[in-house]
Amino acid sequence: MSDRTIPTSEEIRNNGNHLKDEPSLYLRQHAHNPLNWYPWGEEALSRAKEENKPIFLSIGYSSCHWCHVMEHEVFEKDAVAEYMNQHFISIKVDREERPDLDAMYMKAVQAMTGGGGWPMTVFLTPDQEPVFGGTYFPEDRFMQIAQALLRLFAEDPSRLQAQADQLRNIVSALPELNVAQGYIDQAGIAKLVDRAMLNFDDRWGGMSSQMKFPTPLRWHFLLHYYRKTGNERIARMLQLTLDKMASGGIHDHIAGGFHRYTVEQTWLIPHFEKMLYDNAQLASLYIEAGVVFGNERYSEVGCNTLEFLIWEMREPGGAFYGSFDADSDGEEGTYYTWSPDEFIKLFGQQKGNALAMLLGVTDHPNFEGKSVLTRRVDPAMVAEELDLDIDEIKSLFADSRDTLRDFRNKRVAPTLDKKIVTSWNGLTIATLAQAALVKGNDSYSTAAEEAANYLWNTHRKNDGSLYRTSTDGICRGEGNLDDYVFLANGMLELFRTTQNIQWLERAKELTDYVIAHFVHEEGGYFSTSDLVDSRLGRQYEINDSVEPSGNSMMVQVLIRLAALTGQNRYHQLAEKSLTAVSHMLERGGLDLAWWLDAAFYLNGPFYEMIIVSDSMESAHEFRKAYGSLLPAYSVLTMVDDSGAELLKPAEGKMRIGKFATAYVCQHGSCKMPTEDVQQMLSQLQEGWDFGLKKTQ
Repeated sequence: MSDRTIPTSEEIRNNGNHLKDEPSLYLRQHAHNPLNWYPWGEEALSRAKEENKPIFLSIGYSSCHWCHVMEHEVFEKDAVAEYMNQHFISIKVDREERPDLDAMYMKAVQAMTGGGGWPMTVFLTPDQEPVFGGTYFPEDRFMQIAQALLRLFAEDPSRLQAQADQLRNIVSALPELNVAQGYIDQAGIAKLVDRAMLNFDDRWGGMSSQMKFPTPLRWHFLLHYYRKTGNERIARMLQLTLDKMASGGIHDHIAGGFHRYTVEQTWLIPHFEKMLYDNAQLASLYIEAGVVFGNERYSEVGCNTLEFLIWEMREPGGAFYGSFDADSDGEEGTYYTWSPDEFIKLFGQQKGNALAMLLGVTDHPNFEGKSVLTRRVDPAMVAEELDLDIDEIKSLFADSRDTLRDFRNKRVAPTLDKKIVTSWNGLTIATLAQAALVKGNDSYSTAAEEAANYLWNTHRKNDGSLYRTSTDGICRGEGNLDDYVFLANGMLELFRTTQNIQWLERAKELTDYVIAHFVHEEGGYFSTSDLVDSRLGRQYEINDSVEPSGNSMMVQVLIRLAALTGQNRYHQLAEKSLTAVSHMLERGGLDLAWWLDAAFYLNGPFYEMIIVSDSMESAHEFRKAYGSLLPAYSVLTMVDDSGAELLKPAEGKMRIGKFATAYVCQHGSCKMPTEDVQQMLSQLQEGWDFGLKKTQ
C-alpha cells in the first residue's frame, strides 16, 4: 500500500492506523478506529498541504469520559470513517503531550462557542488555521458539520479563509501587559478576597456551583491569606471545605486520593477519574492545613493521598504516572461503588451492617444502584442504633480497610495511563519534599529524589531543554513553561528538605533556561520556548486554573531563588512579571490565586532562614521546629561556618555558641541571631502571626 492509498475501514481495523506505534495510551486507544488517524507531525501536515485537504483535529486525553463516548458513537462508525478518510486529514492529539496545541486551539473554540472542553473538535485549513470548532458532537451533527465545511472549502474558500483569518488573530493575540504601575498590595488582595467570598457555599464548602471542583490552588492561597491576616471567616471556610471534601465521595476512603470533581454540590457523586496534578496539590494543601490548624486528620488525609500515589501511581524508575480513567470495563464508577450485601458477605450481618451504615451505604443507593462511600455518619449514632460498643465502631473502618481494599482489587480496575508528565511530577516532588520536612519521613524525600532524578536523566536533553512526557521510556513533546518551572519548584522544595546543593543547582539551571528562551520583553514568559515552532504565534498564559499558570509559578521560583542565592536579578524579574499583570488581578480575582500568593511574598516579609552548625545533628532541633511550621514564606539554608557556594546570604554567618545558631533574614538584613528554637520560631512568624499558635 503506497503512502497515497486510502485504506478501507476493515484494513484499518485489522492493521491499525498511524497511531498504533505511538507511546501515548490515548492515541493507541484510537489506533484501530476505522478513521485513518495521524499523530500531529510533519507527515500529516505535509499531506494536508500537498493534497489540499482540510484537517480534522481531535484533542483529548485517556481518562476523559466524553472522549470515549465520542469515539464509540462517531469515530468507530464505518460511514463516518469512509467520508473523513476520503475528504480530510484526521489528526488525533493527546492534550497532555501537547498542551501548547491544546491551549492554542481551545482559544479558538472558546471564541467561537463561548465555552470549551474535551474532546475538542476543530476543523482547520491545510495551513493549520482553525475555521470551526466545538467539543462533543453526536454522529449526525458531526457529519453535518464536516459536509458543510467541505462544501465551503470547495465552493467558497474565500469565506472560509475570512473565518480563518479572524480566528488566527484571536489565537495569536497576546494580553496587554502593564509596564508602568507597581504590583498589588495587601489592601488590594483583601478586597479581591472579600469579593470572592460572596460566592462561598456556607453549607457544603467550596464555591457555589452545580458541580464542585476541588481547585486546591485557591484554597492553598486562602490558607496563606489566613496565616497572613488571621481572618477567622477564612479559617472557617477553609475548614468547612476541607472537611466536606475529605468526608465526601470525591475522596477515595479505601485507597486514598481524590477524584477530579463531583457532578453535584455536596462533594458526594464524583466524576471518577483521578489525576496526578489534583492529588499532588490536594496532598500539599491538607498537609499544610494540618500544620496550621493543628488538625491531625488533615495531615492523615494528605499523607494517605501521598501513599496512594506511591503505591498505585508510581513507575519502577521512581516517577509518577498521569491518571486513572473514570471508567472500568466501559462503565463509570463500578470499581468504587458498594452495596450493603457486599459488606455483609465480607464481615457478617452485625459488623457488615455497622460498616455499611458508617460508610453511607444504605438500601437507598446514590449512584446507579449502588453507593459511593462517604465518612459523614457519626459513629455514636451507629453504635446507638445497632446497640454496639462505641469504641469498636470508632475503629471499625480502620480495622476493615485492608479487607475492603483486597475485595475491591478483585474488580475490573480503571485503566492507568502510564504517561509521565514533567510538570505534574514537579508538583508531586514538591509535595513529597514538604511532607518529608513536616513528618521527618525519609521515605517521602527518597521518593521525591528518585522522581526528580528520573526526570533529570530521562526528560532532559543534552542542550538543557526538557521533554514534556515519556511513556515506557519513550519521550514526546517539547517541554512548555509549566514543565520547567514546576520541576524547578519541586527541586527547590527538595533542597529545603534535604539541603543537597545539587537540587538548588538544578533548579537554577532550569530557571536560567526559561529566562533565556521563554522571556517576554515586557514581563513574564511565553508558554513555549523560542526554539519551538509556533505557527499561529506563541501563547502567553496568565490564568491559574486547576494548576498554577507557568507564569505565576515562575514568579514564586524567582522569589525563592533570589532569597537563596542573593542574586537580585531574580527578584527584579519576579517584580517585573507581577507588575506586568497587576492590572488584570482585579478582574481575575481567585482565577489568579497563585499570582496573589506571590504578591504576599513580594510585599513581604519573605524570610531567608539560615542555620549555621557544626553538623546536621546539632541543627536537628532547629530543622524539626522549622518543619513543624512549614512556612511557605521562607527558604531554608543549613551550612557550617564556611558557608557554601551559591549561597551568598549565608556568607559571614557564624555560630555564636557551641552548636547551632539561627539567622532569620530578609534581603540580607537579619534579626538577632539566636540559639533558642522558640525565639527562632517567634522571629520567623513576625508578619505571619496567625495559625500555628501552639508554637508561641
